[in-house]
Amino acid sequence: MSRPTAVFLDTSILAGQQYNFESTALSTFIPAAKKRSVKFLLPDPTEREILRQIKERSEEALKALEDARRQAPFLAKWKHYPAKASPMVGWEVAKIANWEWNAFLANFDLVKLGYEGVKVDKVMAWYSSATPPFREGKKRKEFPDAFAVAILAGYAKKNDCPVAVVSADKDFKLACDRFTNLFYFESLPALTELLLTDDDRIEQLRNSILADASAIEASVLASDNFNFYHDDGELEIRDSSLLVATISNLRIVALGSGEATITFDADIEGEYKLEDSATGEDEWVSETFSIGCTAKVGIDLKSNKVTEIISIDHDQSITLREQPRSRQWMD
Repeated sequence: MSRPTAVFLDTSILAGQQYNFESTALSTFIPAAKKRSVKFLLPDPTEREILRQIKERSEEALKALEDARRQAPFLAKWKHYPAKASPMVGWEVAKIANWEWNAFLANFDLVKLGYEGVKVDKVMAWYSSATPPFREGKKRKEFPDAFAVAILAGYAKKNDCPVAVVSADKDFKLACDRFTNLFYFESLPALTELLLTDDDRIEQLRNSILADASAIEASVLASDNFNFYHDDGELEIRDSSLLVATISNLRIVALGSGEATITFDADIEGEYKLEDSATGEDEWVSETFSIGCTAKVGIDLKSNKVTEIISIDHDQSITLREQPRSRQWMD
């Protein structure tokens, strides 16, 4: 089982900590990330937004000091009160703020990510269809977040690894739901807790999913992505009915906060209407086929129960071999 091996922190998480890199949430996350050798992913659009916010906060802090000086002139007699803002003071404040940010990054195996491999036309398609992180209304123009999602999805695919996406913005969750290797966490403590989870807990979760796999099996049966073919070129499949799915060899390959990616095999019993192109006659036959599946599922971490099937992928091209009884008799 693979916990997230890389993490992305949205600006909403850092802003929620007031960019205090010694906060409890951030300071407890650092040793957990080090213990699991988690890489810290920093997409270019996110880094630009962070630096912009740090600069704005520094300027707002200096302005607040000047406002206090005007509203309470007696503060000027306080020997520890900061000197009146000047270009040099502004430079020193910015220097401190940036030093704190860089010192925080120094705790991690930092991976800065550019735009290589990002397909702009795909991002624009998300924009046109208001696909998260784009939404209607005020969330319509979320290009920095959209590029960040595309960059992170590309990294996860290229490196075949689960990536934790920590954000207070629920549109990030909707975006992550489309990618099996992106796992959404609404808070940093939730990720820290997972990184500290022992392997026995994972085994308990796997056994619980296997004990009640009805929702997963039903989702496999409900899939309409199967393409059926017969290895006998004279037989055409005119109709099909999938009856029973049984899963086995289930593995939790990645675990997030309240969701997991699992792989498993599914044996599917079904009935298929075969038409003989030579005679025009048709007949129903029964056959069981096996496929490999990957699913992203919602998990109640208290009960270890599957709460939803977020997405499911499987082998799509299925070759059948069962012959109609009439042909078996001829043989």
